[in-house]
Parts: sequence; structure tokens; C-alpha cells
Amino acid sequence: MIERLPTSPMLTELLRRVQDTQVFLRMAALELRRIAEQAPDISLELKHVVQQLEAEAADLARRDAE
Repeated sequence: MIERLPTSPMLTELLRRVQDTQVFLRMAALELRRIAEQAPDISLELKHVVQQLEAEAADLARRDAE
């Protein structure tokens, strides 16, 4: 039998916001990648930002899993 830990409404809201932030970061990275394909003159800079966004999303996911 799995016992659920009690959660407060504040903790539930914080976890939801973290998940929303992860989704936003990943969506922003996808859009920047699309823009980079259309604008080769700035693609290197955009790809750098994409990597940073993806790293931040992954970091949030790791923290959320702990």
C-alpha cells in the first residue's frame, strides 16, 4: 500500500508553477529553434539561448523529481 504524504495548498501551487515554468521554457526553446532556422545570421546566438532554456528546464525537472 502506498501512503500519500500530506501536501499543503501552497506546496501544490508551487509544484504546479514549477511544471508550468518547465513547459514555458521548452516551448520558448522550440520557438527560438524555429526562428534560428529562418534567420541564419542570428542562429548561433539563438541556439545558445535555446541551450540555456533547455538546461534550466532540465534543472527544474530534476529538482521537481527530488
